[in-house]
Amino acid sequence: MTDQPTEQMRYRRYRPSARAARADARALAGRWQHPRLADDLTLLVSELVTNAVIHGATGRGSHVQVTYALLEDRLRVEVRDAADGRPKLLPGQVVRSELRTLGRGLTVVAGVSHRWGVTPRVIGKSVWFELLLVPQEASHGA
Repeated sequence: MTDQPTEQMRYRRYRPSARAARADARALAGRWQHPRLADDLTLLVSELVTNAVIHGATGRGSHVQVTYALLEDRLRVEVRDAADGRPKLLPGQVVRSELRTLGRGLTVVAGVSHRWGVTPRVIGKSVWFELLLVPQEASHGA
């Protein structure tokens, strides 16, 4: 059994951290030799870090931690913050509203990732997602 690479990054809880997290995610996809995942990885990390920064009501000086784990068939990413609460998908009709500019992040994560979820922690929570390393072939019905 080979060691599976992991990497962890911490960001201050302020808006420019989302840009830094995007750049780090794209660089990691290249470093780990999975450039096909770069666009989806960058998008999803950006959504979750942005959510943690904007919606995570925690004390001054708190951080957002992003952990990447390269597993046998997928890349798992966990974004952890110290804020209470559990993020939820908004109902479909609310998200589809043309006037709505916020609240789409988890819908994007659910639509792009292979799997995602929320794990409560003693302090805060982790929102995680997985991307398959090799895309699944679409099944063709008869």
